[in-house]
Amino acid sequence: MRKPTWAALACLLIPGLCQADPCGMVPPIYTGDGPPITRIGLQRTYVFFKDGVESIAIRPGFSGSVESFGMLIPFPSPPALRKVSDDIFPHIAASIDVPPVEIELGGGFGGGGFLSFGDDDSDEDKLIEIIDQVEVLREEAVGMYEVAVLAAGSSAALQRWMEDHGFLYPEGMDGVCEEYIAAGWCFVAVKARVGSKADVEPRPGMRDADTGLEDGETFDGFVQAMGFRFHTDELVIPMRLSAFNEGRMHNVVYLLSDTPQKLRGIDAELVTRQLPGSELFANLTGPRPVRLLYGALDDMTVGQLRGLDAQRDPEPVNGLARDLFGDDLASVLDGRLSLAHEEDEKSLLNVAERLGLRGPAIDALHRAAAKVTRAEVAARSLAQLHGLTLTVIDGDFPRELLAKTNLSAESFVMPAELNNPSYYDARVFGPGEEPRGALLSREQLKALRADLLPLLDGH
Repeated sequence: MRKPTWAALACLLIPGLCQADPCGMVPPIYTGDGPPITRIGLQRTYVFFKDGVESIAIRPGFSGSVESFGMLIPFPSPPALRKVSDDIFPHIAASIDVPPVEIELGGGFGGGGFLSFGDDDSDEDKLIEIIDQVEVLREEAVGMYEVAVLAAGSSAALQRWMEDHGFLYPEGMDGVCEEYIAAGWCFVAVKARVGSKADVEPRPGMRDADTGLEDGETFDGFVQAMGFRFHTDELVIPMRLSAFNEGRMHNVVYLLSDTPQKLRGIDAELVTRQLPGSELFANLTGPRPVRLLYGALDDMTVGQLRGLDAQRDPEPVNGLARDLFGDDLASVLDGRLSLAHEEDEKSLLNVAERLGLRGPAIDALHRAAAKVTRAEVAARSLAQLHGLTLTVIDGDFPRELLAKTNLSAESFVMPAELNNPSYYDARVFGPGEEPRGALLSREQLKALRADLLPLLDGH
């Protein structure tokens, strides 16, 4: 296998409109009379690497025309594509710092009951030739996107293909493109295939729908999250062209790998958390911690205990991260870039798109359809987390370094005294607040259950 030197190429635009940067890799570019694309929100990237398999997940945030959104990203080998949950990054953060269940049993402003924190939702034509041509290795639809995997013979050929298919090829990319092409890299071209579907009401016998945006209508928020899984000899992260960005180059990278690591050439102080896989496994599979804000445990009723059991389930706050990690680990164990249920989910997603159905409710139905399979996958693969470490890198990456080289990783263990939520809480991207109330020990909760269990069984 070739030794890759991973770097991102570009997020590019459709003529007359514009496109956005998906994860802090390249600048947003604008042309024409339409509204300009601007980046919004933190640029977050999930990276998994183990045994020659790398996985990247992104969810671009931008303001502008959704129909003008697109990306062009290079890969050392053709990737498998998958839809990733749009809430994936809050769930990754909650897998690091699990939000506690907070109990009020009287004496507080709430007058009793339960408080639960942590669901922080911060947040065509194929051209097949050789040297001066582009070969389309694969085309498919993934939800709101049309995706083509390309092998280009030259930067000039790539430019022609992009212009023929609705992308703007920025000046100055030729030299970098030729490097990727000489190394045998392929490219993934992604662009939106639908506009706003808020007014579409599917009905029996429906064959088509007008899903275009009105002239001048814009989108403000985050588009569909995407994942790419591919073979590579070593972990590399695509940020070289981000040197073209204006302003701050603030990135948050969640790196799941065999050892505690940092990004080579990036200040070690940007490593803000490192969580051993054993703790990550416990956070994903064990009950959430409980803090007592007011009152005494003796005041708890059977009904409140039953509600407490339900609220301690980690699934609602970090279950998406569990599925993501489990799928990546299963891919390594099975030796397959794409798992069967991932392909099934894409098929369901595309059926929904044809009917004009999109949004959290539809995503929830898709997750429910794959729930049993995902649980089976996690049950056999998630134990592999015990040999891994999840590292968080958060901060401004130096422009001069990114302009010269592609990022890679090296072993690094952060100081133990800084590796805690008081220094950096993953859910707030900074120092966590002083915990409220008293943390209940396992022994206290066990004794409470023993006292109320006879009553609980009798109801």
